[in-house]
Amino acid sequence: MSEFNSPSASSGNNNSQASVDFVRHVRKTFEAAYGAPTFIAAAARRSADQPSVVSIAHTTSQRDFASDRKRKVAGHMALAFSDNSATVLAKSPPADASSVVMSQPSPVDSSLVAVLRSASKLERTVEIWHDGALVKSVDVSKAHGDFYGDSTFGSLAWSADGSSIVYAAEKPEYDKAHPETDTMAVQDSGTDGDITDDIVGGVAGIADPRRYEFDGDWGETFNGKRPPALAVFNVSSGAVQILPPPDGVSPGQAQCLADRIVFTGYKHAVRKHGIVYCQNRPTGIYTCYFDGKGVRCLFSGSVRSPRITPSGKGMVFLSTTLGGPHASTSELLYYDIAAESVTTLVPIIDQPLSELQTIGGTQLPAGFVGIYADQLPTEPWMHIADDSAREVLVFSSIWRSTVAVLTLDLEARTLSLQTPVNNTCDNVVLGAAGDIVVGKRSTPAQPEVLMVGEAAWHDGGIAVQWYGIGASGSNSTKWQVIRGSCGDTSRLESIFIYPPVAGQETRYFWSGSAATRPLAVVPHGGPHSTYTLAYNALAAGLARLGFGVLLVNFTGSLGFGQDAVLAQIGQMDTLSIDEIQAAAADIHARGHGDAQCTVYVGGSYSGYTGALLAGLVPGFYRAIVLRNPVISVGENAAMSDIPDWNYAELDLPYTFESPPELTPQAFAA
Repeated sequence: MSEFNSPSASSGNNNSQASVDFVRHVRKTFEAAYGAPTFIAAAARRSADQPSVVSIAHTTSQRDFASDRKRKVAGHMALAFSDNSATVLAKSPPADASSVVMSQPSPVDSSLVAVLRSASKLERTVEIWHDGALVKSVDVSKAHGDFYGDSTFGSLAWSADGSSIVYAAEKPEYDKAHPETDTMAVQDSGTDGDITDDIVGGVAGIADPRRYEFDGDWGETFNGKRPPALAVFNVSSGAVQILPPPDGVSPGQAQCLADRIVFTGYKHAVRKHGIVYCQNRPTGIYTCYFDGKGVRCLFSGSVRSPRITPSGKGMVFLSTTLGGPHASTSELLYYDIAAESVTTLVPIIDQPLSELQTIGGTQLPAGFVGIYADQLPTEPWMHIADDSAREVLVFSSIWRSTVAVLTLDLEARTLSLQTPVNNTCDNVVLGAAGDIVVGKRSTPAQPEVLMVGEAAWHDGGIAVQWYGIGASGSNSTKWQVIRGSCGDTSRLESIFIYPPVAGQETRYFWSGSAATRPLAVVPHGGPHSTYTLAYNALAAGLARLGFGVLLVNFTGSLGFGQDAVLAQIGQMDTLSIDEIQAAAADIHARGHGDAQCTVYVGGSYSGYTGALLAGLVPGFYRAIVLRNPVISVGENAAMSDIPDWNYAELDLPYTFESPPELTPQAFAA
């Protein structure tokens, strides 16, 4: 039996040196694990003079433990491609970019870059840079509230002619009450006339009545933030125009056509349902002119991520089933602007394909599980030499317990897998330009590194040659993907991360054989989410301390087909519980963990399953950690910003337009 060898505190008020050393060791281990930078954006551009040289601009996010905040860091590098290798020619020093919300180069002149900067809650500027020099900076703090820079609403797009940029920000705040200071203005005019009730806005120092109209936020991660509106910034004059949103719609994800703006409109009633991690909300793809007029809804459903094709003739976007599970398989749709028609490019896949198949006119690769992507890349289009007019979409998607890169040739209607799905690593696209795609690669034990791909036509299809940029670092931690272990083995899959041998780092928790190694069972929340082979700081930290860490993808996880998602519905107190226990018991049976020293860590939905397991299998877990657990579904339906989740997982009817009352019968269910 393993023993946690943490030292006991000495008597009295003084901590023993051994206790201090123990706490310091754990803190440093987790700071090292959580301190790894994450790539959040990257863009590539070939040199016009030297096509073999590629410039990469990238942004990382990293925790700063000294100042207790996250920082964004910008960097640049120049690469040279030759002889099937990439060489770093030069690197810029890192520069703090924490105040930059979003940036975007002009489609007319890539040396011209628009930047949204927020130095503080009260300081917001729109900047235009040219060849690294600031040429315009306009304070927009009074024009609107905070910028939106998230993937749901965040927008920054140039007009086709480069004269304007469009972005998303909080709607302007209506005037609050204030004393009148203009002595001339406060004089009674003595004018006779009828008093009417058609006063608009705040007058005579009284607050604008619209200030007190209820206009709630969009829930988790948007708490306290006013709903978004689109703003149009004139690059020449610096003028800002706020476009009034359509009634009952919050706009975001703006893109620009020749004379119109395309955006995702998130529909809502008086109450807004929480939206983060929720791909099933009622939305539409809308267009309007740059003055906000001529609003049209092109397509309604549960859609997101409109991306206009390079030709400007159409757009692609993701569509997910409206209502039901918060996340599930998406289909990729194409909207023909001239014909005003919609075509399905990639359909919803119920079960993984056993072989290469053509469905609905699109050739899909063997093993394909469907599209599982929260959003498409902001810059997803590739133009490959010898046929640069062909429109090729590149994106990443969950594929069982990993993330893979896929390309879709819109003309040939061929979807191709561009990275291996052999359980070695995660590959995520950050952006594309020309025949270059930039992404990031990581493993459960090794933090992210940049990867750059060079695409070419090969045997009638697309092939991407990948190059890793930067060292991934050395780490003795190992991992393996374990399929099945109970009943129907096709849908249960776990990632087991572990230190192969005991050593100085593991001395407080493990010092013996594999069978005596403590085990941490860590199912994901959701329940429609997935653990992939991406770097996981919690698992990496625990493994360095001596734990085996079992990340459980139970039935209902994304990346295994739509049937797997739907199989979880109505089974929240049985199916995932059984599979979590089977996965843990399997590790014990393999001799990879100590059954007498097994702990549970869960949050949200897996906090709920952990609470159930505490009562169902008392003593199986020596400790159970529950973060924000959903332990009272009935109460959660009344108080949560996502009440529909409770109905969906219990397989009860729910409509966004007319949410059901929480009756005693529904509460009892």
